[in-house]
Amino acid sequence: MDSQVVRISQLATRMQNFAVTVAAAFNNASLGGQKFAALNGLIAEIDQHSSKQALARGSAQTSTTTKKELRAALRQLLKAIRDTAISLESELTGISKSFRIPISNGDEGLVASARAFVEAATPLKARFISREMPATFLDDLTDLIQRFEESTNKFYLHRGEHTSATASLKKCLSQVITLRRELDPIVRNKFRDDPATLAMWESASHLERKTRKPAPTTPPAAQS
Repeated sequence: MDSQVVRISQLATRMQNFAVTVAAAFNNASLGGQKFAALNGLIAEIDQHSSKQALARGSAQTSTTTKKELRAALRQLLKAIRDTAISLESELTGISKSFRIPISNGDEGLVASARAFVEAATPLKARFISREMPATFLDDLTDLIQRFEESTNKFYLHRGEHTSATASLKKCLSQVITLRRELDPIVRNKFRDDPATLAMWESASHLERKTRKPAPTTPPAAQS
């Protein structure tokens, strides 16, 4: 989990615990009571969006792995078909030009080439099979194309869900900071004659600074 999410989530939880401790001081009709109630709602939303974010991230990573495996399988089959097409040049001059594999790993280009392979190889199916291509090679290729497209769609779906959850989470975190700023004078005014409770609030509402990574140390230059 991102350090900012952790720090602000912990801040919200501490302020929530403080509210429980001083619950008798703020009734539901008071502004302070309403602000603390809003904080409770934000904490629930943060938990919800954090869960969605983590789930979408994991699903996107799984889709990426599946997509990578299917891309490799698709390229392997395309190569076998192209190599076989090249062997047909002595009978069908120029036939190999219909079986070009894209150099890049772009999804659209790969799928377009694979579909072109199906179209070009279909009338020559018997010739390919006579050269020991599996009898199902066209069906296998069509199936791989479909599965690859499905995995691609799932990847973009999960990535979109992750982006949406992240945006919602950031909004909630910003609202927590706003509530902290709004609650601070309310609590201080309420407990201006109660140093112990004010100290509790100071501790609860303190936002930890983001930990900075130490700068890399440069080894001393070797003396000649």
